[in-house]
Amino acid sequence: MVPEKDPKATDRPKVRYEVILRAGASRSMDMRSVADLDMDRVPDPEGDVRLLVDMEEAARLVENGFEVTLVQAAPPGPLDPALIMDDEAARAWLQERLPGVERGGQD
Repeated sequence: MVPEKDPKATDRPKVRYEVILRAGASRSMDMRSVADLDMDRVPDPEGDVRLLVDMEEAARLVENGFEVTLVQAAPPGPLDPALIMDDEAARAWLQERLPGVERGGQD
């Protein structure tokens, strides 16, 4: 038996939102806790932590003590190819920002 499709459900991808994440009153903010979230980060011109989340993820962040400020909707769709760095561009970007740091591992 095939389950019936929810008439309210759509085949459209979920809209995600660009949000600014800050520590809430009951939580301290450190980069490790943000990295542990395993969510897509977005560069922020002011040095804040910005994420790309859906509404369920935003609710989960609030439940976990973070303050979440919605900035704008990010319509679903393919990423603009102009925004994608190749490996060489990424290496150059890192070298520019982290001069003098020894590299380890594979090239």
